[in-house]
Amino acid sequence: MPNLMVVGDSNCGKTTVIRRFKEFSGQPYVSDDATSIRPVIYVEIHKPDERELYTAILSEFWAPHNPAAPLAKLRHQAIHLLRQSQTRMLIIDEAHTINNGSPARRMDTMNELKMLGNVLSIPLVLVGTRNAAQLLVASHPPSRYELVSLPAWSANAEFQGFLKSFESILPLKQASKLYSPELTTFIHEISGGNTGNVEYLLRECAKEAIKKGSEVIDRKLLEKNQWMRPTRTDGTRERTL
Repeated sequence: MPNLMVVGDSNCGKTTVIRRFKEFSGQPYVSDDATSIRPVIYVEIHKPDERELYTAILSEFWAPHNPAAPLAKLRHQAIHLLRQSQTRMLIIDEAHTINNGSPARRMDTMNELKMLGNVLSIPLVLVGTRNAAQLLVASHPPSRYELVSLPAWSANAEFQGFLKSFESILPLKQASKLYSPELTTFIHEISGGNTGNVEYLLRECAKEAIKKGSEVIDRKLLEKNQWMRPTRTDGTRERTL
């Protein structure tokens, strides 16, 4: 499998998709020869720093280590554990934060990731907001990652299906029929088609419906909660004044 970069707007469900993949395809197990196997390792980074990368990997293994140790020692320990656990994929979330450093720091971090993938012969999966894609063109030579974008929902039949599925898990006694053409269009307008915004909106409406005893989400309740604008690029929400 080639290296992969998954990008999308904040709160669009990237991390949820990755964690679901890890849950179904990357569960650790013990082999017949009593070896602890970790097929998929998932870590987060928050700045362009090779030491933080290896500290995150070692923490995922619950391995005792000194975060202030020399980089070479942390690298050796992390690579040893990844090999020993027969890891077949390394997923790195919040990859866009690599952009926060100087060009030299970004280059060092991307080169470290390249080395790690080459030494272990495993694919790397970087996950982040859309500006993470800048890392691919800024590298010299350009980093070899297949780019996958998670777009926002369109107000179509697929979005209706998503709303129908979401409604089925809401603890409401009455059918809201969120997938009706009218409510589908209105919910899409409020949320901007962002998965996280839809979830937040409907959960807040459901809480209010339960408190009031109506047990249903209707247009009136959605209108009351439409203060939520689509999520901004920094992951926060704004109220409409």
